[in-house]
Amino acid sequence: MKKLLIHNDNTNLVDSFNMSIKVVFSDDIDRYIDENIITKLEQEDFNIIYIKDNLSSNYLELYGLRVVYHIRLSTQLKEKRFVPIVIVSDIDEIVLNRLEPMARILFTKNIFLIKNSKEAFDDFHDRDLKDLTPKEYQNSFLNLINIEAPENSTSHNIANEWAMYRWAEFLKVESRAIHSNNNKIDSMLYFKYLLAKNPIKRDRAIGCKRVKNSGKILYIDDEWKSGWSDIFESYFDKSLDIDFETFEYEFKDKNIFRVKIDIQKRVKEYNPDLVILDLRLIENDHKNINREDISKYTGIQILEDIKNINQGIQVLMLTATSKSVILDKLYEYDILGYIKKEHPIDINITTKENLNKLADLVDKGFDKSYLKEIWNIQNTILKLDLFKKDDEFFNKIKLEIETIFEILNSNIENKIKFTLITIFKIFEILTEKYNLTGNEFSKIKSLFQNNGLEDYDNNISQIVCSRNFLIHSGNKNKLHNSCQDSLIEKPNQEHILTWFKMLKKILQNIDEKKKNV
Repeated sequence: MKKLLIHNDNTNLVDSFNMSIKVVFSDDIDRYIDENIITKLEQEDFNIIYIKDNLSSNYLELYGLRVVYHIRLSTQLKEKRFVPIVIVSDIDEIVLNRLEPMARILFTKNIFLIKNSKEAFDDFHDRDLKDLTPKEYQNSFLNLINIEAPENSTSHNIANEWAMYRWAEFLKVESRAIHSNNNKIDSMLYFKYLLAKNPIKRDRAIGCKRVKNSGKILYIDDEWKSGWSDIFESYFDKSLDIDFETFEYEFKDKNIFRVKIDIQKRVKEYNPDLVILDLRLIENDHKNINREDISKYTGIQILEDIKNINQGIQVLMLTATSKSVILDKLYEYDILGYIKKEHPIDINITTKENLNKLADLVDKGFDKSYLKEIWNIQNTILKLDLFKKDDEFFNKIKLEIETIFEILNSNIENKIKFTLITIFKIFEILTEKYNLTGNEFSKIKSLFQNNGLEDYDNNISQIVCSRNFLIHSGNKNKLHNSCQDSLIEKPNQEHILTWFKMLKKILQNIDEKKKNV
């Protein structure tokens, strides 16, 4: 058999091999193994590998066992990773397993242990050994091992790097930041294990949804520079007429007050329809990642600031947490929804499903973008002097106006119809106040004319006919003949905006008249 030895000059078997790799480890063990051992194995022709269990001056480090895992999990080796592997050791398997948890690989198929002696080697090397089959690799190796996350990595960091790798691979996004993250993923043993357990399907983005609607998106995340901005920019660039902007900001060492002020300023300047907002933005957010009082997270406080600017701005939360209690509590706030940066332990959703969810939520957010203008109209009306005094009549109107945004921002059915009825009711209250007579059309027309407003006849006819059609349960026979050309059977957001603007104009004129009296 074509034998290859991996050693550190600590075995007398070196002369028995035509091919060998001598190792001298650096501080970054995984990167060294990937770049100096796996790369060389790609170039060599062998069908069995012998590895000394300890490959450094510290016998207890047993890095040879880590190399075995790397070989088995390195997809770039292709069929070579299935070859028989023999661990050469000065101790038996019982002691090895006491010293190093990674020694459990000895219980997987096609892994052998021999003593570090010429006699043991001579006795073993004539065996007729075969490579693992793909089925054996899955059942007799991959399903039997477990690689723990590095001690110096937080759950948040792992989820962030893992999700970025999968999204970038799935969408075929390339950039310097993505390349740097990919190199880290490709070389780290833990991530090699995750990729073996959760391979990225070759079809990748085939059939993946894209955003259909248009609008403006502001992306806010402390990890924007690590590659996430490149991913989102690439994803939204393939959709129609989306203006996407990243809040390029150095969050490190900033306190929450500075961050809040700077984000508020950018939101006001950019006026987005949708904000993609990360839950954790500053250092304090990451110190206690299991904190269940989510109101303390910077992302939640920024969400509240955004809603104070304009409640119609839709906010999509982005989070790396896998804690269901935190995810459930997000819906206690006025969010459009949330997208998870996939954590390795979360097997309930695939990258494709996550991206499809993103597309659906962004489309939903753009559908609701008209609420920004509804909020502005409502606030403009409520700031009129008419509603600053304790006037029973105008307080009655104020109560009705205050419900309009709330209705449209809710999930109730027929909210457009309820809003139509509410706006029409306010017109009726005004016509009664000023003792206007005639049918609904003529009374509202008189209201406009008395306030110096012309050219509203068509809009007045539309709201009157649409409201009457609604209260008569869609029976056109009960409508006046004049409604044949004006009826809107299914009013939409644009009609509501038009009628709400009409109401604003009337109330502004009434307010101005009162000031001049």
